[in-house]
Amino acid sequence: MEIVENSLGPSLEAFLSRPLFGHLATRAPEGPRESPVWYLWEDEAAWILGDAATDTFPSRIEREPACALGVVDFDAERGLVQHVGIRGAGSVEPFDPTLAERLLARYLGPDREDWDPRFSEYVAQPTDTALLVRVEPETVVARDQSYAPAPVR
Repeated sequence: MEIVENSLGPSLEAFLSRPLFGHLATRAPEGPRESPVWYLWEDEAAWILGDAATDTFPSRIEREPACALGVVDFDAERGLVQHVGIRGAGSVEPFDPTLAERLLARYLGPDREDWDPRFSEYVAQPTDTALLVRVEPETVVARDQSYAPAPVR
């Protein structure tokens, strides 16, 4: 993984450990597509939950592995704008309930009993079409583009 630029205050690992939305960009015959996703950054790769029956991005990754994952932390009141852009190759991997639980716990909290039942059931009884997409970064650009916000009047 080549880090082209990193002007973030926190480390790349610290930024990517935040429960932020990612935006997975893929290629389709009809043109580019973007999918909002939850992800887990682990072992220098991003892991994304998917399902071959309901999600279209896994088949796009299988056809064309080149992809990008963008993650932004934005807070207008503080003028915070931090962005990480990951460009690399995706692969469709078998579903791993332990990894899926770690991913969902980032967003839903550590106690699976507190989760929305759709997610706890997804981990406890995954469908035959449940899968993971692994995004292996080739290059990463991490930028802090924060600004001084206008005063509140």
